[in-house]
Amino acid sequence: MFTWGVLAYLAVNALTFLLFGWDKLRAILKKRRTPEFRLLFMAFIGGSVGAKAAQKVFNHKTTKQPFARRLNRICGLHLALLALWLLWDFGAFGTAPVRAIADLLPDLRPFFTP
Repeated sequence: MFTWGVLAYLAVNALTFLLFGWDKLRAILKKRRTPEFRLLFMAFIGGSVGAKAAQKVFNHKTTKQPFARRLNRICGLHLALLALWLLWDFGAFGTAPVRAIADLLPDLRPFFTP
């Protein structure tokens, strides 16, 4: 299961990187471009590393502030989620979050109690 998750993460980042590169090529050729929503969506669903790498490699979408700001927020969200996941995985939270979730969802309590 873990291997499939890693492969999916790598695939989304590679696809996002290629999509940014394709958009940069289309911009140079003055052809129809990839919508910004699609680029940001790919970053949001897990391709933020590929998006930031493509920004650096292709020097693409670096000065357009609304886009760059949104992409940075997505990257910040992903970093925060990664930090929470690592803290959770190493047991920094103990069982308190599990108990809080169980209190919010009393019907599912047997599944969440440690």
